[in-house]
Amino acid sequence: MPEKYFNQGWFGKHPAMYEIGTFFIRHLRRKAAEMIGENKKLKIIDIATGTGAHAYELAKLGHEVVGIDLDKKMLAKTSRKTSTKIKLSFLYGDGTNLPFKADEFDVATISFAMHDVPAEIGVKILKEAKRVIKKDGFIYIVDYDQLGTCRSKILYAIALIYESPNYKPFVKRNFNYYLQETGLKIEKKDTYAGAFQMTKIS
Repeated sequence: MPEKYFNQGWFGKHPAMYEIGTFFIRHLRRKAAEMIGENKKLKIIDIATGTGAHAYELAKLGHEVVGIDLDKKMLAKTSRKTSTKIKLSFLYGDGTNLPFKADEFDVATISFAMHDVPAEIGVKILKEAKRVIKKDGFIYIVDYDQLGTCRSKILYAIALIYESPNYKPFVKRNFNYYLQETGLKIEKKDTYAGAFQMTKIS
Protein backbone atom coordinates (compact mmCIF):
# COMPACT_ATOMS: atom_id res chain seq x y z
CA MET A 1 0.00 0.00 0.00
CA PRO A 2 1.56 3.34 -1.01
CA GLU A 3 2.22 5.69 1.89
CA LYS A 4 3.46 8.74 0.01
CA TYR A 5 0.23 10.67 0.53
CA PHE A 6 0.33 10.53 4.32
CA ASN A 7 -0.17 13.83 6.08
CA GLN A 8 3.42 14.97 6.47
CA GLY A 9 2.49 17.99 8.53
CA TRP A 10 3.05 18.25 12.28
CA PHE A 11 -0.37 16.86 13.22
CA GLY A 12 0.02 14.01 10.77
CA LYS A 13 3.18 12.93 12.53
CA HIS A 14 1.53 13.15 15.95
CA PRO A 15 -1.84 11.34 15.85
CA ALA A 16 -2.48 11.92 19.57
CA MET A 17 -2.13 15.68 19.14
CA TYR A 18 -4.20 15.53 15.96
CA GLU A 19 -6.97 13.99 18.02
CA ILE A 20 -6.75 16.85 20.50
CA GLY A 21 -6.70 19.36 17.65
CA THR A 22 -10.04 18.08 16.36
CA PHE A 23 -11.61 19.28 19.61
CA PHE A 24 -11.25 22.89 18.48
CA ILE A 25 -13.19 22.32 15.26
CA ARG A 26 -15.82 20.00 16.72
CA HIS A 27 -18.58 22.58 16.14
CA LEU A 28 -17.60 22.83 12.47
CA ARG A 29 -17.67 19.05 12.05
CA ARG A 30 -21.04 18.85 13.81
CA LYS A 31 -22.52 21.59 11.65
CA ALA A 32 -21.18 20.00 8.47
CA ALA A 33 -22.62 16.62 9.48
CA GLU A 34 -26.03 18.17 10.12
CA MET A 35 -26.02 19.97 6.77
CA ILE A 36 -25.52 16.68 4.93
CA GLY A 37 -28.92 15.59 6.21
CA GLU A 38 -30.53 14.39 9.41
CA ASN A 39 -33.94 13.28 8.18
CA LYS A 40 -32.89 10.70 5.60
CA LYS A 41 -30.52 8.00 6.80
CA LEU A 42 -27.68 7.64 4.34
CA LYS A 43 -24.86 5.24 3.58
CA ILE A 44 -21.70 7.34 3.71
CA ILE A 45 -18.02 6.75 3.05
CA ASP A 46 -15.65 9.11 4.87
CA ILE A 47 -12.47 9.17 2.81
CA ALA A 48 -9.17 9.93 4.57
CA THR A 49 -11.05 9.65 7.85
CA GLY A 50 -7.97 10.18 10.04
CA THR A 51 -8.95 9.53 13.65
CA GLY A 52 -12.60 9.27 12.62
CA ALA A 53 -13.93 12.50 14.15
CA HIS A 54 -16.10 13.47 11.17
CA ALA A 55 -17.30 9.91 10.58
CA TYR A 56 -18.35 9.75 14.22
CA GLU A 57 -20.44 12.92 13.97
CA LEU A 58 -22.21 11.49 10.93
CA ALA A 59 -22.87 8.13 12.60
CA LYS A 60 -24.36 9.85 15.66
CA LEU A 61 -27.04 11.28 13.34
CA GLY A 62 -28.09 7.76 12.40
CA HIS A 63 -26.20 7.35 9.13
CA GLU A 64 -24.34 4.16 8.23
CA VAL A 65 -20.72 5.26 7.91
CA VAL A 66 -17.50 3.64 6.74
CA GLY A 67 -14.28 5.53 7.41
CA ILE A 68 -11.18 4.67 5.39
CA ASP A 69 -7.61 5.88 5.76
CA LEU A 70 -4.10 4.99 4.67
CA ASP A 71 -2.50 5.83 8.00
CA LYS A 72 -2.60 2.98 10.54
CA LYS A 73 -1.47 5.26 13.36
CA MET A 74 -4.46 7.52 12.75
CA LEU A 75 -6.83 4.55 12.51
CA ALA A 76 -5.58 3.26 15.84
CA LYS A 77 -7.31 6.27 17.43
CA THR A 78 -10.72 5.30 16.01
CA SER A 79 -11.39 2.31 18.27
CA ARG A 80 -13.10 4.26 21.05
CA LYS A 81 -15.49 5.88 18.57
CA THR A 82 -17.16 2.64 17.54
CA SER A 83 -20.19 1.39 19.43
CA THR A 84 -23.06 -1.05 19.06
CA LYS A 85 -25.37 1.98 19.28
CA ILE A 86 -24.19 3.46 15.97
CA LYS A 87 -23.40 2.11 12.50
CA LEU A 88 -19.74 3.03 12.18
CA SER A 89 -16.76 1.02 10.95
CA PHE A 90 -13.22 1.80 9.85
CA LEU A 91 -10.98 0.30 7.18
CA TYR A 92 -7.34 0.59 6.19
CA GLY A 93 -7.24 1.60 2.55
CA ASP A 94 -6.23 4.06 -0.14
CA GLY A 95 -8.63 6.85 -1.10
CA THR A 96 -7.32 6.75 -4.68
CA ASN A 97 -8.27 3.07 -5.03
CA LEU A 98 -11.31 2.38 -2.86
CA PRO A 99 -12.19 -1.29 -2.21
CA PHE A 100 -15.85 -0.78 -3.11
CA LYS A 101 -17.98 -1.30 -6.18
CA ALA A 102 -19.50 1.59 -8.12
CA ASP A 103 -22.71 3.24 -6.89
CA GLU A 104 -22.41 1.78 -3.38
CA PHE A 105 -22.79 4.93 -1.26
CA ASP A 106 -25.23 7.82 -1.06
CA VAL A 107 -22.57 10.32 -0.02
CA ALA A 108 -18.79 10.56 0.11
CA THR A 109 -17.26 12.96 2.63
CA ILE A 110 -13.71 14.30 2.70
CA SER A 111 -12.93 16.30 5.81
CA PHE A 112 -9.67 18.23 6.16
CA ALA A 113 -7.81 15.91 3.80
CA MET A 114 -7.70 17.63 0.43
CA HIS A 115 -5.22 20.23 1.66
CA ASP A 116 -2.86 17.49 2.84
CA VAL A 117 -2.28 15.79 -0.51
CA PRO A 118 -0.74 16.92 -3.82
CA ALA A 119 -3.23 18.23 -6.37
CA GLU A 120 -2.96 15.15 -8.59
CA ILE A 121 -3.77 12.87 -5.64
CA GLY A 122 -6.70 15.09 -4.69
CA VAL A 123 -8.07 14.67 -8.20
CA LYS A 124 -7.74 10.87 -7.97
CA ILE A 125 -9.54 10.86 -4.62
CA LEU A 126 -12.41 12.88 -6.05
CA LYS A 127 -12.67 10.60 -9.08
CA GLU A 128 -12.86 7.55 -6.81
CA ALA A 129 -15.43 9.28 -4.62
CA LYS A 130 -17.47 10.01 -7.74
CA ARG A 131 -17.24 6.35 -8.79
CA VAL A 132 -18.51 4.85 -5.53
CA ILE A 133 -21.47 7.18 -4.97
CA LYS A 134 -24.86 6.62 -6.57
CA LYS A 135 -25.99 8.63 -9.59
CA ASP A 136 -28.04 10.95 -7.39
CA GLY A 137 -25.39 11.07 -4.67
CA PHE A 138 -22.91 13.81 -3.85
CA ILE A 139 -19.48 14.54 -2.39
CA TYR A 140 -19.18 16.82 0.64
CA ILE A 141 -15.86 18.51 1.36
CA VAL A 142 -14.94 20.25 4.61
CA ASP A 143 -11.63 22.07 4.52
CA TYR A 144 -9.83 25.40 4.62
CA ASP A 145 -11.36 28.05 2.39
CA GLN A 146 -9.59 30.21 -0.16
CA LEU A 147 -7.95 33.38 1.14
CA GLY A 148 -10.26 36.36 1.23
CA THR A 149 -11.38 37.35 4.69
CA CYS A 150 -9.16 38.66 7.46
CA ARG A 151 -9.87 35.51 9.47
CA SER A 152 -8.79 33.25 6.63
CA LYS A 153 -5.54 35.18 6.23
CA ILE A 154 -4.77 35.00 9.96
CA LEU A 155 -5.52 31.27 10.05
CA TYR A 156 -3.40 30.79 6.92
CA ALA A 157 -0.37 32.39 8.60
CA ILE A 158 -0.81 30.21 11.68
CA ALA A 159 -1.50 26.99 9.77
CA LEU A 160 1.71 27.38 7.77
CA ILE A 161 3.52 26.50 11.00
CA TYR A 162 2.03 23.03 11.40
CA GLU A 163 0.39 21.98 8.14
CA SER A 164 1.97 19.86 5.40
CA PRO A 165 3.76 21.40 2.38
CA ASN A 166 0.61 20.72 0.35
CA TYR A 167 -1.46 23.16 2.42
CA LYS A 168 -0.14 26.39 0.91
CA PRO A 169 -0.77 25.51 -2.76
CA PHE A 170 -4.20 24.08 -1.87
CA VAL A 171 -5.37 27.32 -0.29
CA LYS A 172 -4.01 29.43 -3.14
CA ARG A 173 -5.22 27.10 -5.88
CA ASN A 174 -8.65 27.85 -7.30
CA PHE A 175 -11.07 25.00 -6.55
CA ASN A 176 -12.08 25.12 -10.21
CA TYR A 177 -8.92 23.10 -10.92
CA TYR A 178 -10.44 20.04 -9.25
CA LEU A 179 -13.77 20.56 -10.95
CA GLN A 180 -12.20 20.79 -14.39
CA GLU A 181 -10.14 17.65 -13.84
CA THR A 182 -13.05 15.55 -12.50
CA GLY A 183 -16.09 16.85 -14.35
CA LEU A 184 -17.76 17.66 -11.04
CA LYS A 185 -19.59 20.89 -10.24
CA ILE A 186 -20.36 22.82 -7.08
CA GLU A 187 -23.98 22.50 -5.95
CA LYS A 188 -23.63 24.54 -2.79
CA LYS A 189 -20.87 26.14 -0.79
CA ASP A 190 -21.11 27.46 2.75
CA THR A 191 -18.39 29.12 4.79
CA TYR A 192 -17.74 28.81 8.50
CA ALA A 193 -16.04 31.41 10.69
CA GLY A 194 -14.79 33.15 7.56
CA ALA A 195 -12.01 30.61 7.12
CA PHE A 196 -13.47 27.17 6.34
CA GLN A 197 -15.54 25.80 3.51
CA MET A 198 -18.31 23.21 3.41
CA THR A 199 -18.75 22.40 -0.27
CA LYS A 200 -21.25 20.05 -1.86
CA ILE A 201 -20.25 18.80 -5.32
CA SER A 202 -21.64 16.23 -7.72
